[in-house]
Amino acid sequence: MTDRGDIRAQAVDWVVAHADPGFSDWDGFLAWLEADRAHASAYEAVLVAGDAADPVLETHPVAEPAPEHRPIWRRQAAGGLLAAGIVAAIGIVTVNLRPQPMVIETGPGEHRTVTIDAATIALNGDTRLVIDRRDPHLATLDRGEALFDVKHDEAHPFAVKVGEDEVQDVGTRFDITRDPAGTRVAVAEGMVVYNPKAEAVRLGPGQTLDARHDLAELRVATAPTSDIGSWREDRLSYRQAPLSVVAADLGRGLGMPIDVKADIAAKPFTGVIAYGGDKALFLGRLGPLLDVEVKRDQGRVTLARKADNRL
Repeated sequence: MTDRGDIRAQAVDWVVAHADPGFSDWDGFLAWLEADRAHASAYEAVLVAGDAADPVLETHPVAEPAPEHRPIWRRQAAGGLLAAGIVAAIGIVTVNLRPQPMVIETGPGEHRTVTIDAATIALNGDTRLVIDRRDPHLATLDRGEALFDVKHDEAHPFAVKVGEDEVQDVGTRFDITRDPAGTRVAVAEGMVVYNPKAEAVRLGPGQTLDARHDLAELRVATAPTSDIGSWREDRLSYRQAPLSVVAADLGRGLGMPIDVKADIAAKPFTGVIAYGGDKALFLGRLGPLLDVEVKRDQGRVTLARKADNRL
């Protein structure tokens, strides 16, 4: 007979294997379960114990479940399918061992680049990105800005969820910004589709899409491809962008909150802003550049209408 310790070690191995999003040996797992009733008990005991990857599980015995809680393992005659007891057990695996999402966050003013199988992703400051470990071709941008350099896979297109919207790759490099004002998309190479199951707006190189909440409709415009993702070099380029957008982008890059008075929030700005280096020196030059007054108070910056300006 198989040693009880060996059975438990095998159960730990199966639990650890199931945590891998690429696991596919279900036939082997079910064959192991059916080989001995003790296998099911050991497997369930490891599940109850918690994370099988913890070395504590290798050195401390785990009590088996009470008989009334043990699953029933049997085959149906027709088609050799496993009965409901096994299906229920597989459900336990799905619920308890579902790989946790990969959460990547940056602090204000911090840049970070991560590489996954499907893409290389550069994150701007104050950004939160979630990668689905079960499907590395799916990401969610909760807030902030990220530049995606995607390895195109026609059979498994890369998609980014942004609130209730979705941006799907068609083989490209693209930038997405998500903030309280809405969503902006800019394509540097290739093509993306914005909301493929709704508006299905296709964007090619040098095209941008603005889906801010204060707009009645989606706005598609153009931009030099060299400007897309230029925040990685502490440089921002705009064409008729409202100051509210400029302030949000600067705050993300500088790592400090920048507010805009409501009466000038919609004022358009066209130009290039380089904000690297000394922050105090930069803020001293920002007012004339934007034609506003820059007020600083306890670490917060506010853009206000100039006293002698009649906009």
